Amino acid sequence: MHTSDDPPQIHVFDLPQIYTRPSPDVLLQTLNDLAIKPISWDVLLHRESLAGATNINEDGIPKYLTSIIASRLAWIDDEDVREQIWELASSRLCERSGRAALPPISRSFSIPTMTDPAGPTVTITLYEPSLTADNLGLKTWASSYLLSKRLAGLSAYCPTSNHSDSASQLDLNRSLPQKSVLELGAGTGLVGISAAAVWGVHVHLTDLPTIVPNLSSNITANAAALSASGGVATSDVLDWSVLPSEQLQPSRKYGIILAADPLYSPEHPRLLVQTITRCLATEISARVVVELPLREAYMAEIEDLNTRMVEAGLRLLVHGEEVGYDDWAGGKGSSGLKEVKCWWGIWGWKDAYV
Repeated sequence: MHTSDDPPQIHVFDLPQIYTRPSPDVLLQTLNDLAIKPISWDVLLHRESLAGATNINEDGIPKYLTSIIASRLAWIDDEDVREQIWELASSRLCERSGRAALPPISRSFSIPTMTDPAGPTVTITLYEPSLTADNLGLKTWASSYLLSKRLAGLSAYCPTSNHSDSASQLDLNRSLPQKSVLELGAGTGLVGISAAAVWGVHVHLTDLPTIVPNLSSNITANAAALSASGGVATSDVLDWSVLPSEQLQPSRKYGIILAADPLYSPEHPRLLVQTITRCLATEISARVVVELPLREAYMAEIEDLNTRMVEAGLRLLVHGEEVGYDDWAGGKGSSGLKEVKCWWGIWGWKDAYV
């Protein structure tokens, strides 16, 4: 449905057709106009970006792009320009084939530093390489964004010796993890980098060997945001199937452990809880903060995780559900957001209080 305020739609027959032998400049401009930018997962920002975007009717666009790729472009003498046109047409086609087909992209996320919706935010920019089926940690997932936005309010559930009713929200955030913070399965680093920036503390982000190089690069890319808050983020390899004593300092314990979307196989609940119990501090204020999507295919793993956490001596202090948006499934044109229901929970030792 379109309103009178919508810009006129561009149809495929409005575009320069190959049989007319359009000039290189015209083709390059057309291909730039057909670009689909990474989608914002904030639904309000997403709607604003769509309102300011070129209004393109996607019917026939993939076929049009394929015709450019298949053409010899014989009327264009400059071989480098022809290559540039083919490359742009291929990129535009990939953008219409779902997230898994996209080339490397960069995304920016606006993360609140206070619970006040009108309060200040910090911008975290992440690089996502091209995806492969065995490296899903190279994508930023909806649950990571939702958990990152929740960080500013966690002081209410994570008591510290510095907690006082008269303290400002910013003071609470900064005093919250006087204890050290560990992220498990950090992926592109959104949660851990956000925690370091929002809380102004040192967060140690960990993942598998194939994920850590990009994770480390993302930490470096956000150095200014971290420096402004006094936060520090570091990264290292941590394979849950290997004893922590072989990877981390044996005596190192963490007062807060973060994990977003950590379950991708039947073995993960056991390995995750095993790692949590080995790395979580024994103090009564220690916390485990988890957020994960309620995927039908992984409900058994979620139930297994909750059971194992209780068996390990932890109890669920507070939990809830919320809805986010993701682009994993792709979509037609520039509006391919998929609604994702997520569950979040904060765990403490069985004698913990809130």
